[in-house]
Amino acid sequence: MLDEFLHTLEHGPRYWAYLLVAAAAGIEYVFPPIPGDTVALFAVALAVRAQLHWLFVYLSMTAGALAGGLVAWAFGMWLAKHEESWPAFLKTPTATRALDAVRRGYSQHGPMYLTVNRFLPALRAFFFLGAGLSRMSAGAVILYGGISALLWNALLMGAGYAVGSNWDLLRDVAERYTAATFFIIVVVVVGVLARFAYDAKRP
Repeated sequence: MLDEFLHTLEHGPRYWAYLLVAAAAGIEYVFPPIPGDTVALFAVALAVRAQLHWLFVYLSMTAGALAGGLVAWAFGMWLAKHEESWPAFLKTPTATRALDAVRRGYSQHGPMYLTVNRFLPALRAFFFLGAGLSRMSAGAVILYGGISALLWNALLMGAGYAVGSNWDLLRDVAERYTAATFFIIVVVVVGVLARFAYDAKRP
């Protein structure tokens, strides 16, 4: 399916290619299995070969990422306003402490969290979901989420032009980065869960 998507991106009308890039970047926040960065990198490779305009690729990736992030943020806001409807397991003392920790974290470091979200592929949607649960303002989400998207997409564009039109090499570099960040995230999550488990057993 992905190959068909990339084929359409390469051989379809240019305006359609930009829409597909934006859609992939946005849907990634709603349905994380969608490989948004793979689509973005392929578009960058096409831009290097002058099949697409680099500026429109850059703007499409950025606009799509920000739109998807806002959807995740809006869902978090909705959840924050309907806590009484949450299932019982989200109202347990452990879950409540975890949610309080998230809210404290965003009150102190919310801008930083959103600024780094694009650099952590496996957790992007959760950063915006947390911002919504913490009732972070839309203006702040757009500002810091936009900065993150602009920086990450500039990195992708730079990598594309550094590597050239070698799509296989570009994809290999991206996959290695994703694997490394995923490993780090797993280690951090395990550490956090162990801390909560330890706190829960304390009298």
